[in-house]
Amino acid sequence: MAATRNLQFHQIDVKSAFLNAPLSEIVYLSIPQGMTTDRRKFCLKLRKAIYGLKQAPLAWYERLKEWLLRTGFHACLMDPCVFFCQKPSNLWLYIHVDDIAIFGSDIEPFKKEILSEFDIKDIGTADLLLGVKVDHSSHHVSLDQQHFTESLLELYGMSNCRPVATPLLPNKHLSPATDDEVSAFNSLGISYRSTIGSINYLSTATLPDLSFAVSSLSQLLECTGLRRWKAFLHVLPYLRGTPNVGLVYSRHGSGGLIAYSDADWGNCQMTRQSTTGYLVILNGCVTTWKTRKQPLVSLSTTEAEYKSLCDLASELLWL
Repeated sequence: MAATRNLQFHQIDVKSAFLNAPLSEIVYLSIPQGMTTDRRKFCLKLRKAIYGLKQAPLAWYERLKEWLLRTGFHACLMDPCVFFCQKPSNLWLYIHVDDIAIFGSDIEPFKKEILSEFDIKDIGTADLLLGVKVDHSSHHVSLDQQHFTESLLELYGMSNCRPVATPLLPNKHLSPATDDEVSAFNSLGISYRSTIGSINYLSTATLPDLSFAVSSLSQLLECTGLRRWKAFLHVLPYLRGTPNVGLVYSRHGSGGLIAYSDADWGNCQMTRQSTTGYLVILNGCVTTWKTRKQPLVSLSTTEAEYKSLCDLASELLWL
């Protein structure tokens, strides 16, 4: 939306955000080191939220939301972390804890207004948002995670590996590991959940082409063996060949809303469940995508396709 409407895209950071939030509950704190007060007889009563407190993120969100509503913003019904204001100029905000992304044609008045309420750091035009590199040009806005990809390859010693054409080997089905295979893999001391989380971050942010691989590799996390680990290692050479590939949003995009869905039929060797995949393009730009195993077994290819279309329709209604 920001690209097609040629909106400015800035970012601000609220300093010590949690300390701005009052607490609705009574919370006590042990006397910290350095104070002379007897820790056995006294404790401290918190007046504001602090980092590490489980109530802190919600308390800060409610504090920020209260101020935004008071200044004329409205919370999006579909996403409580998105706020918009139509007067005096169209502004959109995306909130991620203390990071605020601002989209609009005239952003400076809002910056001055929020500065009067909170202590902020004005980052200016956003070039790195939540680990995603944002590149602005006169024709498009592009998003990629090249830095994260390169650090991931370096972590697993694959920086100089030979690139491959696909994230997974074609027609390669991953079966549960035997007890001996699980024991052999556990002896390596590798956190498989962490490795899958790293490529899932890429898949959900900027790389739709990893979606199927992540969906396949994230199954049976408790029965991981060397075969599944080798399948993960096959993803890294694919990333080696596409380090700076990401999403491109044209400022002159056209074509309206286009959506695709597809499904296989019973390809899971253990359950015969089918897999759904869909992709939504808005104004020529990829907007949302998903791959997941269908919860029920389909009795025909037609049934599997209809289930995939149903998932897509739900996503389109949300959009």
